Amino acid sequence: MDNLIDERKLLQKSVLESEEKLASLAEAKSSLTKELEKTKTTLSEIAQEHSHLLYQQEKKNNRKWEDDSEVTFCKQCFKEFGVSIRKHHCRNCGGIFCDECSKFRSSTPSSKARVRVCSPCNKELNP
Repeated sequence: MDNLIDERKLLQKSVLESEEKLASLAEAKSSLTKELEKTKTTLSEIAQEHSHLLYQQEKKNNRKWEDDSEVTFCKQCFKEFGVSIRKHHCRNCGGIFCDECSKFRSSTPSSKARVRVCSPCNKELNP
């Protein structure tokens, strides 16, 4: 009989230890689940930023110097070029703008000197 009582006590002790371990594991799981959600959110933000940077890089890589003969209007204000409104190339994007829309000076990735840039490129180069 004493043997059964001892065995019962051991089983109760084992059950209590198992319940404590289970509670500890549940708490750890909850903590890890929260950490995983934070990591997923951060990863999603990084992926969005990466996508944006790839888009910006592609946009920059596809820039080309516009041909004067093909452009008759300013790309920004749509003024028609003529004797009094002259064409100016933006040294960053290669677009053709009037003097007013390309009045900015900034260093570019291709030139350390401050050169003529359009308004959109000025905002891009000098945030």
